[in-house]
Amino acid sequence: MPSDERDIGRARMQMHDILREINRETIHELVPNVSVAELKPYFKLVAKARGLYIKSLIDLAHKTDDLPAEGQVRELNLLRRSYDELIHGAQMIETAIERGYIDVDKN
Repeated sequence: MPSDERDIGRARMQMHDILREINRETIHELVPNVSVAELKPYFKLVAKARGLYIKSLIDLAHKTDDLPAEGQVRELNLLRRSYDELIHGAQMIETAIERGYIDVDKN
């Protein structure tokens, strides 16, 4: 491997290490640790948002054979965006835990 490529590889590794350290320090200061019990209400919220979205889709399908009205589309959009935002947050929590930015209590 040419030295330029090795230098780039080393720089990437250093940047990765710095980023990991900064994330750990910053996030851990705000959320030092959580327990699985503390996360359970959040995950219930995600499940409820998913359920409400699915229920709304099924209810809508049973109400009409036509395309949904503009107001119905807006409601679906809001439910989907709410679910998407909450599931994205769940993924962020999982990633932060996996990368060691947040410690998980064993309780």
